[in-house]
Amino acid sequence: MPNTPAIDPITLEICWKRLESIVEEMAATLVRTSFSTCVRDLNDYACSLFDADARLLVQSRDSTPGLCGPLGNMLRHMLTVIPPEDLEDGDVLIGNDPWHASGHHNDITVATPAFHGGRLIGFVMSCAHQTDIGGRRGTDECRDNYEEGLRIPVVKYHRAGEPNREAMAFIHSNVRSADLVLGDLAAQCAANYVGVQRLGELCGEKEWADVQALGDEMIVRTDKVTRDAIAAVPNGIYEASAPVMMIGDDPVVLAVAVHVRDEEIEIDYSASSPVVARAINCTRTYTHAYTVFTLSCMLDLPVSLNEGTLEHLKTKTKPDTILDARFPAPVNARTNIGTFIPEIIMRALAPAMPDRAIAGGGGTPLWGQYMSGRWKDGKPFAPLNFSNGGLGGRPGMDGGSCLAFPTNVGNTPTEILEREVPAVVLRRELWPNSEGPGTYRGGFGQIFGLRILDGDQGPDGAILMTLRGGRLNKGVPGLLGGGDSLTGRATLNGEDVDVGVQFEAKPQDVLECYIPGGGGFGDPLERSRERVEDDILNGLVDASRAAAVYGYPLAAE
Repeated sequence: MPNTPAIDPITLEICWKRLESIVEEMAATLVRTSFSTCVRDLNDYACSLFDADARLLVQSRDSTPGLCGPLGNMLRHMLTVIPPEDLEDGDVLIGNDPWHASGHHNDITVATPAFHGGRLIGFVMSCAHQTDIGGRRGTDECRDNYEEGLRIPVVKYHRAGEPNREAMAFIHSNVRSADLVLGDLAAQCAANYVGVQRLGELCGEKEWADVQALGDEMIVRTDKVTRDAIAAVPNGIYEASAPVMMIGDDPVVLAVAVHVRDEEIEIDYSASSPVVARAINCTRTYTHAYTVFTLSCMLDLPVSLNEGTLEHLKTKTKPDTILDARFPAPVNARTNIGTFIPEIIMRALAPAMPDRAIAGGGGTPLWGQYMSGRWKDGKPFAPLNFSNGGLGGRPGMDGGSCLAFPTNVGNTPTEILEREVPAVVLRRELWPNSEGPGTYRGGFGQIFGLRILDGDQGPDGAILMTLRGGRLNKGVPGLLGGGDSLTGRATLNGEDVDVGVQFEAKPQDVLECYIPGGGGFGDPLERSRERVEDDILNGLVDASRAAAVYGYPLAAE
């Protein structure tokens, strides 16, 4: 039995914050030592700490929910393959199975068991989106999971502190940007090492055998505040559904039934569309991750999320639907569907929690461009550029502009993009009139444009591109009387191009993306005159639109 003494409230608070600082130091280590823009500039990563029973204790704040949420499930899967008794100090586990982890192959999970005094005291984990994982590059056109790149089974990436050269060589041989991928994996190992060291230092300073008693206190207290928060939500069944994408003439529908029962919330997605042939299907772990994230946002708990919260937030899915695809369904572009989950849940719960819901955002689905090719000297490039739309309006506040929700990724800095791909950014500006009108309007989207360079600075041949994005048929819907945003659009040399489909961009070609703003919240006619005037003055809303959607007079009264 652990010899950890009972923890008094002051020590609990200090050590709880200590764990949070450890995971943030892990995140800082990962960002500072990473090779790719995905981690270094875009926050496409996650770090977490678990106790020896694989219970979540803390997770990094700047993480991507789709990567952070599945880490517990992935850890438990790893421990069924390589049980704790087969682990030793210095081991590092690795894997990327979409059905146990974050839903597609590019996100690789690295787990490191933490030992103190020869005793297993916990697990330190990180997950990061890798620049490339082989297979088809960033397209929705894959027809099964085998086309989507390297699927890494659970293996020891390090054994007792020594790198597994065979595993590294296998990854190196199957990805296009091997130096970047192996570099980011090394950064993940470094981040985990920091977490292991700091966890051991905490136990040493407190003379604890492990952190089980600390974890018990954290989880018990979080359990109580979670139950109290759920109890404040009126019991009932709250439903919403919406078509979130068109495949040909067929809509892809997400449907939720939110069951609030005293101290538990269960969200049932069974009525959602069946799996589709395109690679936009979601695994259940990914669906559950965004479910938990949304509910934790709406509950607004006074403590950070841990296992005590997870016990009360349930997900129900139906196999072979788009939110519970079974292997070998294609899942590479699962963000195109899964990131709509918060919007649908909030729409359902808005009548019960109107002060906690926000309208949908133009960053759902995530807008980005995969670009791959070769420089004139033959060196390959394969960056991923993110460009975000506007956030939805919310009670008492307009939506922010050009911010990603719920993915939490950043906009790729122009200077970084121009360094990594032979192109010049022509424009990156707020898109006027792109907001959804409301008492509190949505944030503005952006217009992003680039030109492929020619001559000595250009690529060796054409660049293979795939666009991510959506809302091409209908704008972002408003909430509780708010209006819709403009629809999105992408063009190559002025001609419309579709998202998810590979195409070639040649030197001097110009790509432009019109990325929507967020939906409005509340009746636009109730928006304050001062706010409308500010938007007109700043060139964000023109006078004719102000008159049409906000009732603002064109002529002075």
